[in-house]
Amino acid sequence: MTQVTSNYLELEQIEKLINACSNLRDRAFIALLARTGIRITECVELKVSDIDFQRGTLTIVHLKQKSKLKCPHCGESLGKRHVFCPSCGNKVDRVIRERVEQRRQRMIPVDHNTLRLLDEYLQWRRQFPYRGPLVFPFSRQRGWQLIEKLGRRAGIRGLHPHSLRHLLATRWADKGLDTKKLQLLMGHADIGTTMAYVDSSFEQLRSEYEKLWESKEDEGKKTTG
Repeated sequence: MTQVTSNYLELEQIEKLINACSNLRDRAFIALLARTGIRITECVELKVSDIDFQRGTLTIVHLKQKSKLKCPHCGESLGKRHVFCPSCGNKVDRVIRERVEQRRQRMIPVDHNTLRLLDEYLQWRRQFPYRGPLVFPFSRQRGWQLIEKLGRRAGIRGLHPHSLRHLLATRWADKGLDTKKLQLLMGHADIGTTMAYVDSSFEQLRSEYEKLWESKEDEGKKTTG
């Protein structure tokens, strides 16, 4: 039994995971997450119209809600620590919370094999009653359960959606490709989030490098320890 002890997966494990799928829907679902690095929320919200088979791209719409605080007296925006409104000067006993939806959109490339799987899946699913716009008509929670189940079937314990998302990022960093392009691909608002993959890749490189200079005595200690 293989056990996942970190977020890093090998390509062989992804192949095992895809081979463990019993239908085209699951194969397309796993391949899309692993090959594009999109979030599971983005995957289950993806529409058929978001796939451009001719150009080989996906249009990803990421919606995020946040609360905006306002003064009840004048409507000025407030910070969390404001006791007095900086605009009207009144004491703020109770703020107005306004939900604001942020919409970000990005276009990402998709490899030929994943596009082929998606096309086969969409043709296959015509035999079923669903005629809605979603590519994968199930919830985020159902997606989590499906990945965990397929992971157990493939002999990969502790698998979760971010393990698949991290595959693309770590491979990109391992090859030393442009970090800013990786940020766009992953949809990170902060470059610091993207740099975590680069740092992780460097630590793996350092570990391999240090093995070059281990003395026979060091190797013996590891063997007996």
